[in-house]
Amino acid sequence: MMPHCVRYAAGCSSRRATRARRWRPGPIKLFVSIWGSAVSILGYPSRRLIACGLLSLLLLVGIASAGEKTGKKLDYLSLAALLIQDGNFERADSALASIDSSREDLDRKRYYTLRGLVDLKLQRNAEAVEHLQAAQQAGQTDAILHVYLAQAWYGLQEYRKALAAIEASAETGAAIAGVVLLKAQLHWQLGEHDAAWAALEEGERRFADNVAFPRQQVFRLIQLGLYQKAMAKGLDYLDRFDASARDYVAIGSAMRQAGQAQTALSILEPARLRFPDDEKALLALARTYADLGRLNSAANLLELAAIINPDYLIDAAELRRRAGQPLRALYLNSQARDQKKKYKQRLALLLQMEDFSRAAGMEEALYRAGLLEDEKIRYALAYAAFKAGEFERAEAQLSTLRKAALFKKATALRKAMASCRDERWRCL
Repeated sequence: MMPHCVRYAAGCSSRRATRARRWRPGPIKLFVSIWGSAVSILGYPSRRLIACGLLSLLLLVGIASAGEKTGKKLDYLSLAALLIQDGNFERADSALASIDSSREDLDRKRYYTLRGLVDLKLQRNAEAVEHLQAAQQAGQTDAILHVYLAQAWYGLQEYRKALAAIEASAETGAAIAGVVLLKAQLHWQLGEHDAAWAALEEGERRFADNVAFPRQQVFRLIQLGLYQKAMAKGLDYLDRFDASARDYVAIGSAMRQAGQAQTALSILEPARLRFPDDEKALLALARTYADLGRLNSAANLLELAAIINPDYLIDAAELRRRAGQPLRALYLNSQARDQKKKYKQRLALLLQMEDFSRAAGMEEALYRAGLLEDEKIRYALAYAAFKAGEFERAEAQLSTLRKAALFKKATALRKAMASCRDERWRCL
């Protein structure tokens, strides 16, 4: 049987049908009318009511098709503008692609501006330049267009052209913090450090509450090797702007990477106290301690980090190994989850501890982990077997080696095994 709403629609009198042909309600009004009729007949809620709703939507599609037949065309240009405003750049791109750019009545100024903006957002920088320049040729005079061009030129690494576009944007660009930052970046990329610094100072004066300008000044001072000034500026920045753990880590890590590990501690140790549960702050401080040779302090921090993320157990074990604590390293290694890293590190630890029998006995575990494809691992196993007095086992590993450097080592190890067979007391 047909749903009630379909039978109801089929039972309309011819007189009503005639009036319907003379008067067409809008799609929303028609949907509400059909839905209301269905509710009155079926009650609410009902599966049959849902079916009627779907039928109503089909009627709306029919109305849209009828609208096309009347000659009314969708305004793709306005649609694209709305989609851009909502951040739907892919759909805006499709809408703009539906426009015939050869139409005489096309608003080319607006069309090419929108095309250029969509290209820019979709990182099609060359096309963005082409369309934005076409918009200018069509009469677009809005200064913001120069800002868009600067971004596109920057994406193409045309830094001088990007600077020229920023200059052309005049006060419009100067009033946007991001544009001033871009100006400083462009000067820096061109090696014009004084101009870059001047742009950052200008931005700091004009946008006093924007943290990006003093933050960039800190990193630029570090890059210039002016570490004392960078330290002073960094501490001032961290104090003034109620900085996050990320800020402390960024500045401290930049100092460490510049070879100023001791200075980095002045920033990262307070971060550790202020943000005790922050994983990145722990790691940054651990790396700094390791650079300074304070391996136990670094390992302690990594063990704490491993409570948050067990992936750090391998690194903590490595630091314990380097600190001369192989048993603690072996314990941490036993808790690691990454099987390949775990077994590779364990083999190295057992060799360092001269526990050759246990090292040689790892062959099956190394095979299961897929590590025997590495010839260095096979040679290490062969050496462990040799030191454990298991010459046949050692030879089985040596016979698989093909790399020239390891082949030479294998030859030397075979000579040592031959000597041991003749005079075993020499190898005890």
